[in-house]
Amino acid sequence: MRILLPILALWGLLEGCTTGKTALRHGRFDDAVLQSVQRLRQKPTHLEARTVLKTAYEGASRAHQTRIQSLIRTDDPYRWELVFQEYGRLQSLNDRVRTCPACAELLADFPLSLQDRMQEVRQLAAAARYQLAQQAFEFRTSNRLAARDAYQDFRKAEEWVPGYRDARPKADEAFRYATLRVVIEPLELTAVLRPDDRIDLQRLIFREVLRRESPSHFVRFLDRTMAEEDDLPANHLIQMAVTDYDPYDESTSSSSTSVESSQAYKVGTKKINDSTTVDVYEKVKGTLTTYRREVRSGLKLRIRAVDLQSDKVVWDDALWATESWTDEWHSFSGDERALNGMSLKTTAGFTPSTWSLLDKMMSSMAGSVGSRLRKEYRSY
Repeated sequence: MRILLPILALWGLLEGCTTGKTALRHGRFDDAVLQSVQRLRQKPTHLEARTVLKTAYEGASRAHQTRIQSLIRTDDPYRWELVFQEYGRLQSLNDRVRTCPACAELLADFPLSLQDRMQEVRQLAAAARYQLAQQAFEFRTSNRLAARDAYQDFRKAEEWVPGYRDARPKADEAFRYATLRVVIEPLELTAVLRPDDRIDLQRLIFREVLRRESPSHFVRFLDRTMAEEDDLPANHLIQMAVTDYDPYDESTSSSSTSVESSQAYKVGTKKINDSTTVDVYEKVKGTLTTYRREVRSGLKLRIRAVDLQSDKVVWDDALWATESWTDEWHSFSGDERALNGMSLKTTAGFTPSTWSLLDKMMSSMAGSVGSRLRKEYRSY
């Protein structure tokens, strides 16, 4: 019996908590509604939960309506979107009430559907976005950021009310002016690379930049032909030139180290008197020489963006691509037992061609150009 009493007391405490009474006492009306609904779904006749539900729902409804009226009185152009959120929270509460027949019956005097009012607010939110979009739309041809604002607000109006007025075609029109057109110029002619190599690098860069997804919804990369076919002027011009090329830098080095066996071997005999000869054991030694041949190649490219309206440099950078190849081999002099079973490295016997190194560097450089452009224009 002594064990049973504390258990019953704890059960009574938990039962009281799940009715929502504690949440109601602390002014957490939404939580109190949800907890009392849960309790009444388990036990529809629970007297305390019924009392809590009615009081908590009245408090929740009053709190949400107060916030709604406060938002309506502000001059925030996005206030109807915030009002919709408040109605959404209250409707979510009503939907939970509807899952409990006893709760719905208890709150029969309250409107449990706010869909009509929410549709009205959707219209008001769409109208507010449309008005903002119209104001920005007037400057679309002279101000790309205004065109971007117009596009986003027309799209929002369309999201609030599908087919709202002429929001969709106007959003498409605004988007044309909101897009930053970036023209990629062919590589500048320099004496650093052979013409054929320059064309190969240019082809790799164009493939990397033009065939991949744009870094921003509002950025479009174009080549000269695409730019000429576009009926709107370009905004930025990307200029590139290979300014340095080290085709083949070969170096060879060597280092020697003394090695000895990990155990002693018989290296001879020694007489210790006229009649006795003993074996002599010592660790054997040798010299291990390591040779290293390294071939290095480097390619440097200057890249910059020019604003075509102001003719000013927006940004510029230098990109490097490098390739290296190494070969290592050994020679040994001395007693081979000093190697302790180690196998000597042998030379590969060949070195890479200048062209193979350049081919790898051009692929790497094209990737670097693409990464640099995506990083620069990601935030546009």
